[in-house]
Amino acid sequence: MKINRRGLALGAAGLALPGLARAQSGTIKFGFTAALTGPFNEFGEGINRGAQIAVEECNKAGGINGRMVELAEVLDDQLVPDRAVQNLRRILDNREIVGLMCPSGSGPTLAIADMVQADGRPIINPQAQTPAIVYPNGLDKPPRPNLFSVSIGNLVESEKLAAALSQFSRIGILHESTGYGVTGADLVRKAITGRKPDARVTVESYNQRAQDMTAQLVRVQRANAEAMLVIGLGADFAVIRRNMSRLNMNLALYGAAGAVTVPYIEGAGDLVAGTRAVNHAAFGRRPMHPAAQKFADLYRAKFGTDRWYGPDAANPLISLAGTVGSGYDCISLLIDAIRRAGSTAPRDMIGALDQTRDFEGATVRRVSFTPENHVALKLEDLGTYEMLKRGDRVVLELRD
Repeated sequence: MKINRRGLALGAAGLALPGLARAQSGTIKFGFTAALTGPFNEFGEGINRGAQIAVEECNKAGGINGRMVELAEVLDDQLVPDRAVQNLRRILDNREIVGLMCPSGSGPTLAIADMVQADGRPIINPQAQTPAIVYPNGLDKPPRPNLFSVSIGNLVESEKLAAALSQFSRIGILHESTGYGVTGADLVRKAITGRKPDARVTVESYNQRAQDMTAQLVRVQRANAEAMLVIGLGADFAVIRRNMSRLNMNLALYGAAGAVTVPYIEGAGDLVAGTRAVNHAAFGRRPMHPAAQKFADLYRAKFGTDRWYGPDAANPLISLAGTVGSGYDCISLLIDAIRRAGSTAPRDMIGALDQTRDFEGATVRRVSFTPENHVALKLEDLGTYEMLKRGDRVVLELRD
């Protein structure tokens, strides 16, 4: 297990907030576990990069009441739930950590959610989509009191996908066999049949990292599907798309937000053209809203036009929002809560997060929380995109 410790401490004096520094000294410490390496590292290393940018931005502005902020514990779990649990135990043993970010992915996040709730320190979810992460007892019951989310949730994503897919009468859904995939597929199926009761929906599952999905695809093909949705991650979606090509499957192809990422483009190449997907609208609109543009500029200044950003300086990849921007928003929200609370005590930070109103995020334009609502992203924050080839580049163009 790779351990990656970063302490980013820059800047000088900051805003004076009464009571914040009382009985406190040193840096303000955050921590998290994520998939920093392995086949799905676009998510974990992505949120790590976003977190670094948020920390550096805060410290260059003078920190909080003259105290710098720091990523004191950043551990690698490779998207494996058991590793995430081990890492979180280590992080929670560090009583200097005042705020956390959830792991990359629903599996690891579900594995650690009860631990963090029992601990009581605030944690914000950048990517995991399963509703039970925030609302373990059902959507009509209160959320976990210390867990907040800026992620694209299965609920809103399923509504957006159903709106696009309900134009078809026969639809295939191919999903990974994780909580994210199972929940997402069930919600999309229900949303489609709610809109179009006579729609025929064929549902198939696969295991993450499987190297062949031909059997599942043949069953979708035999059902005469006109369109297919993949709910999974980019590396697996690339395998599916190559399998489809060998089977000469020509149907309308859709991907969930987690599927249409850099590994899909890298693994499927020119075959990605025509794929449609739901993702954050923030990076597809022109002009981008100010917080999204500021984040994109900060990322490019630090990391350049790399794998996460893409080769076009003026147009970052849409997936940069969910893989990096969400990490930036999580740490920025924790920093904002400490500033408003004038305290790093868990109860005070959670109280401030519950009173967040219209916070300008990079991925969610206006983040608001209440004690009853700990989910920031709304249907209007999503867009439907189509992947197109422009010369030697793949671009996602916003359709609605």
